[in-house]
Amino acid sequence: MEDIKTLFIGVLGGLMVLGIAKAYKSYRNKSVQEDIKFLEFEKKHLGEMKKSSVEMNRSSFRAIFALFLFIGLANLTPRFFDLINVEALSGLSSLVTMIIWAMFIGLCIKFWRRYENLKNFKEAMDKLDDKIEKLRGKLPE
Repeated sequence: MEDIKTLFIGVLGGLMVLGIAKAYKSYRNKSVQEDIKFLEFEKKHLGEMKKSSVEMNRSSFRAIFALFLFIGLANLTPRFFDLINVEALSGLSSLVTMIIWAMFIGLCIKFWRRYENLKNFKEAMDKLDDKIEKLRGKLPE
């Protein structure tokens, strides 16, 4: 009886490992495909910005407004927590504010790189193509 129980646990464990591996592989493939789509979108958007000053201005204003939004949220968060007057959440207020400022810095870096890519358009397109090819190499045939 003990051998049957051990065999059952071994088979069940093996099936679980196979299922988890298949789910992980599926998730990884989907993630790689989404990365490829994003890089292709970035490449297309960069090309549109290079061709059209209107698109470049539109993108610049979106970036500025997004940065203003994060500045406003970061400054509003502590006041909101003060308004609801919960002493236990004072640490949460600082954490949320830090996360918002980190998002602000990340967005600044992203847009800085985008405009640097416009200066070096050919090299940027080559880098994006290389990244897309590397990601496509990770996908199963």
